[in-house]
Amino acid sequence: MEGPAQIVVPVHAESIKVARDWVEEVLRRLGQDVYVAKVVVSELVTNVLRHTASTTATVRIIQADEGTVIEVFDSCDVLPKVEPADLLSEGGRGLAMMGALVKEWGAQPVGGGGKAVWALLPDGPA
Repeated sequence: MEGPAQIVVPVHAESIKVARDWVEEVLRRLGQDVYVAKVVVSELVTNVLRHTASTTATVRIIQADEGTVIEVFDSCDVLPKVEPADLLSEGGRGLAMMGALVKEWGAQPVGGGGKAVWALLPDGPA
């Protein structure tokens, strides 16, 4: 893969599956495991849908020296943070769960507004 692979999806519930299927297709071509990547992109695109007023989300896959990185860009300046969830809450566990599956993750503001949330996937073949 030369340079990052990228897809832009509208922020709709159906786009979560579109992004997940796209990530699977790209990573299978690269001979990489897709399970964690699909969980990551599902969580990150869902967070754009639930927590921002963004109309689109950009999903990128980058082959970095450290491994494969998935990035999701949106137009909201608020950075995500892991919040403690009580035992009965129905949400609030996604970022913590994702963090347990990946090598590391983070978020940073993007020049001109918005943010990128990224996750470095664990190593492993398909």
